[in-house]
Amino acid sequence: MYIPSPQAILTAGLVATGCMSPKTSMKPSEVASGSILDFAVEKCVDADGNQRCSKPFLVEKATCYNIEWSTEGTLSHTTVEVKDAGSGEMVFYRDTNGEWTPDKSELVYMDFKPKVWKTGNDTVDYKVTTCK
Repeated sequence: MYIPSPQAILTAGLVATGCMSPKTSMKPSEVASGSILDFAVEKCVDADGNQRCSKPFLVEKATCYNIEWSTEGTLSHTTVEVKDAGSGEMVFYRDTNGEWTPDKSELVYMDFKPKVWKTGNDTVDYKVTTCK
């Protein structure tokens, strides 16, 4: 017997209410943005209470998203990992700013992994918009 996950129920409810309907405007719209610490400590909230993952946000199947981020620090480079909010499974990975088109509608969050040895704990400013 199939028992839907809380994420599947939430997504179905949002689709039913029209919150996840295709956009009629051709202008990019902001989906998520903020400032968080990088994922040097691999927890969304570390022992000191620092936020290290974005807040969850909805993405729509076959909709193009532009992901941009910058990291403070002299020698810093981070990569983005987009993960399913229910399972924590990585659904997309990117080294540089750019576009992503998801295969399915789902609730996701992002974390930013430091890629330069002996660096980390830098602030990452990010923004996700729909593509033009």
